[in-house]
Amino acid sequence: MVPAAAVSRPDSRPVTRSLLGGVGLVLAFDAGGAAAARFFGFRYTLLLFGTYAIYLFVTFWAARRYGVLAAVAFGAILGLADATLGWVISWLIGPGRPAEPLTVVSAAGVVAVSVLLGTVVGILGGAASRFIGTPRSTS
Repeated sequence: MVPAAAVSRPDSRPVTRSLLGGVGLVLAFDAGGAAAARFFGFRYTLLLFGTYAIYLFVTFWAARRYGVLAAVAFGAILGLADATLGWVISWLIGPGRPAEPLTVVSAAGVVAVSVLLGTVVGILGGAASRFIGTPRSTS
């Protein structure tokens, strides 16, 4: 019988670091965008296009490195982080505050839609990675 420590398992640290890097990128964009919107007085919602561009870049890259399924998971997790931590960051800075009082149901709806949209962008990023350029080897 082979001891459990001798069994070879894939190393998940690079995937975790990549995912955390993508989340950090989205949250940094949220913070910088919220500060800029407050300072310059433009609508914070205009930055949604930039947010989804980051999702697309990160999920495209994840598909190249780890496969299409990873890109879809990255997209969902980016959406979750953006709708929770990103929302809190922008709320604290100012422009992320909703105009009307927020209920648990409406907040959960926003999170669900954000995760769904992140998943869709993950699918698009994964699909694009199959058609654009040549994939990189993970080894």
